Amino acid sequence: MEIQDLQKIEKIIGVKFSNPDLLRKAFVHRSYLNESEYTLESNERLEFLGDSILQFLSSAYLYEHYKEMAEGELTNLRSRIVNTESLAEESARLGFGDFLLISKGEKSNVSESRHLLANTFESVLGAIYLEKGVLTCQKYLDKQLFHKISKILETGQLKDFKSLFQEYAQEEFEITPTYKVMTEDGPDHQKSFVIGAYLRDRLIASGSGTSKRNAQQEAARAALQSLQKNMA
Repeated sequence: MEIQDLQKIEKIIGVKFSNPDLLRKAFVHRSYLNESEYTLESNERLEFLGDSILQFLSSAYLYEHYKEMAEGELTNLRSRIVNTESLAEESARLGFGDFLLISKGEKSNVSESRHLLANTFESVLGAIYLEKGVLTCQKYLDKQLFHKISKILETGQLKDFKSLFQEYAQEEFEITPTYKVMTEDGPDHQKSFVIGAYLRDRLIASGSGTSKRNAQQEAARAALQSLQKNMA
């Protein structure tokens, strides 16, 4: 990644890095290391850090700004903000996919992979934390992610995708969805799951994620979208 690319990223996120290698590492997918002589590690550890920071800061933000909400409502709203679909949407808006260092085989899938885009959003957040600290992370999220909270509240869709899919399936088919792990890959600290969403024995859709919970949400989102499209 050229210095000009790093400068473009700094302008996009509004954060100047004194350590350019830290920002560069946030965009290094592990597949890239197999095809290059790149000496830095991948963005997986930054993604792990960014995920923890995101959970904490989003919880703190909702606690402070929505004092009338009960715990269950706060949990559902946070899930809508930090799920894979939401993070991928903001990552795409910021153009992160254009800068991702990834293998040639994966490159063509970047713009369509919510998983890759969401992970990049988290790794950038991890890099910002190491460079500037938690207050800069808060300002970054205020501008680049939390802006969508008001829209979510306006639509009234506080429930997560699993809840929405279950309600739809029970109403339309009188069936409660089930979820099964289809594949599980990676070391313990960086697991990747593919989970299928089923109505009885029928596979409706599958979803991937770095936790079973995230993969289930992705599967539920895809299943709900598929069923509603077919019923239209």
